[in-house]
Amino acid sequence: MKKIAIIICWLGPLPDMFRLWCKSCAANPTVDWLLFTDQEPDNVPENIHVHRTSLEALAVLAREKLRFPDLSLEKPYKLCDYKAMYGTIFSDYLYGYDFWGYCDIDMIFGDLRGFFTDELLERYDKLLACGHLSIYRNSPDVNARYLLPGGKFSAEEVMRSPWNYAFDEWRGIFRIYKQNGFPMYEEVPYADISWSHERFTLHRRSSSKYKAPPPDFNHQLFFYEDGRIYRAYIGDDGKVHQDQFLYIHLMKRKFPPVGADLENCSAFYCTPSGFLPKKPGSLPEKREIRKLNPYYGFLFEKIERSVRNKILKHRNHQTFVRRRQKNA
Repeated sequence: MKKIAIIICWLGPLPDMFRLWCKSCAANPTVDWLLFTDQEPDNVPENIHVHRTSLEALAVLAREKLRFPDLSLEKPYKLCDYKAMYGTIFSDYLYGYDFWGYCDIDMIFGDLRGFFTDELLERYDKLLACGHLSIYRNSPDVNARYLLPGGKFSAEEVMRSPWNYAFDEWRGIFRIYKQNGFPMYEEVPYADISWSHERFTLHRRSSSKYKAPPPDFNHQLFFYEDGRIYRAYIGDDGKVHQDQFLYIHLMKRKFPPVGADLENCSAFYCTPSGFLPKKPGSLPEKREIRKLNPYYGFLFEKIERSVRNKILKHRNHQTFVRRRQKNA
């Protein structure tokens, strides 16, 4: 079995859903998570290895390992630009691993090994395209590919600037892999929940370069059960169906604190209002699907999407490299 280590750099208070993130990591005991943080989380599973650090210490390490004294790391969010460089930055922690990756904490994992089979890992140097979870082969040539041409911006430009470039996704490492023809698994086996609606719908990338996600349904409900992420939905035939995802990513969502009842249960619903215990072994009924992830109609969601996207666009303009630089 190929050994996998997934790296997370998190500075500041941990999100309320952190305990559920840990729970889903524990359900994947053959994968290791390396958490670099200035927090002191307690009672973490054995496969989460906590390394206490600070933004300043990470900046020193990155400048040393990347051999780039002018590297900019003034704010934690800038770390996203360096995710594709983690194979080099954290090389001292990756000895003995066949693959390394990075992920976010605002997510809940399903059955990773059910997807990351040795057969799939043998075929690809990079698995998955987005910054919330990507996996790379741990080899010197793969780890240095961030330096190659093909990205919208060069690695040097990204490292020198305090702005965010989304180098861990389309504008950077994704384009490098596409331009150079490196083997990359691009399918979308995960549930990336859109911020454009309060209701849980699947995020669709504006760029056609990305693979399309699975189809959405007006009435659908996501849940975790026995180490797996599922969706129950009402199909066109009026019946309740079920499919499975690699993980669910809950971008820019805030939830009520997670209690011990959820930490200890084997199944729970993931809903816009929070996480709720679920009766194990049963498929959600239609009334539960409609109640826990309500659909208010096409017109309502069209207006909602317009308003929320304007808010997100404003936030991105304050964080990411200026549009005139993007279009230069």
